[in-house]
Amino acid sequence: MIGKLYLLEMKETGRIAKVIYPLMIFVTMAAALLSQLNIPVLTSFTSTISTLALTLCAFYLTAMTVRNDYHNFQGKRGYLFRSIPAKSSEFLLSRLAYYITFLWGTVIIYIFLLMAQIELSSGSPIFLLVNVFLTQVLFASPWGIGLAVYVLISGLITIIALIFVITVGSEARLHRLGAGGPVLLYVIYYIASQLLTIASMLLIPLGVKMDLDPTTGAFVNFELVTEGTFRYFMDSLGSGADPNYAIIGIGFIFTQILLAVVMVILSYRSFDKKFSLRA
Repeated sequence: MIGKLYLLEMKETGRIAKVIYPLMIFVTMAAALLSQLNIPVLTSFTSTISTLALTLCAFYLTAMTVRNDYHNFQGKRGYLFRSIPAKSSEFLLSRLAYYITFLWGTVIIYIFLLMAQIELSSGSPIFLLVNVFLTQVLFASPWGIGLAVYVLISGLITIIALIFVITVGSEARLHRLGAGGPVLLYVIYYIASQLLTIASMLLIPLGVKMDLDPTTGAFVNFELVTEGTFRYFMDSLGSGADPNYAIIGIGFIFTQILLAVVMVILSYRSFDKKFSLRA
């Protein structure tokens, strides 16, 4: 059933993606070909236009992904989906797969094409930037892998937040606002999330200590410490902080995961109340 729901939900956005993705590839190829003329003014102009076009295409498809999910479950196509005898968990999992497909897919394609455009325009070997990122950043140390895992978790939390604000933001108490209900709830979520992030960075005793190389000005020797940012922050205000290192609290990772779990529970409960047909 999850597969059927997934295919049904991605139907509308899939039609748009069939146009947007080839358009993004065409724009990149056109910019790369024009750059081979070796006319600096033309290369700079086409590079700027193609970058803007890629960004607009990615933004438009992302916006349509969210808009179509809203219409599928709370808008003009909501009746069709509410008539399907499936469990609330199946609806939520299909929506999660839908967002991963188009949000993550669009971001990956956008970054890949943007890197390819930069490389082709500068005459660098194709995939050079990707190779540098993978070998010298991502897999160069456990910290690189940890950063990649954090980015994936953040992307998943963003998807959960979108599902949450559309589902709970369309309940009866906010339904009169129409699409404004989810928007209002997202603003509230964003503010609460930022406040929790700041508080947990300061107060939760877990952080990363980064030593500063005075000759290059770059951070080196990353070390996990049982200390938040609060003491370092207070020392900085009093000009008593050691300028040769910095401590960044990472306790916010746990509060963000906890917040995501709360949003999943609230979304499930809201879905369960609204949908009268359940498997």
